[in-house]
Amino acid sequence: MTEFRHETERLVLRDWRESDAQDFHRLHCDPQVMATLGPLRDMDYTTNLITDLQNRAKRNGGHTYWAVERKEDGRVIGFCGLDRGYEGTIVGELEIGWRLASDCWGAGYATEAAEACVSWARDHKPGERIVAITAETNTASRALMTRIGMEHCPALDFEHSHVAEGDPLRPHVVYVKEMN
Repeated sequence: MTEFRHETERLVLRDWRESDAQDFHRLHCDPQVMATLGPLRDMDYTTNLITDLQNRAKRNGGHTYWAVERKEDGRVIGFCGLDRGYEGTIVGELEIGWRLASDCWGAGYATEAAEACVSWARDHKPGERIVAITAETNTASRALMTRIGMEHCPALDFEHSHVAEGDPLRPHVVYVKEMN
């Protein structure tokens, strides 16, 4: 399989490398980033996640949540990409997701990367709809979903089984973008 690489004006979406671990781990230690995702994580979590994302790319025929590298300095600022949903009402669906370093929020990087993923899906997964999930309280991700043309589909909302009962992050909303 050839290495995945997709460039936008300011970003490179690409396959993961082991050398990305330090940059990526900063996200998992940042309380702002993890506020809507769960507890802070250790380096083992990050390196295991990179290996998992590499394996998902192989399993999915090249697509996963790709590393997002900023062109200006080569820093990996997070991930954005497409995977197969594994939870709740979206099992097997083409799911878009993102996670960016908090010092990069507000610069339009997430929108730029997400729009690139939608474009890639339109070219490589024609006719397949895209779904996105987030904790009900994650207003920033919900706003991004709306910006890229997704619509909230309350009938698909669910309680995330990997989040403890009673945790405010357990209720998840589902957004959908039809790609007809």
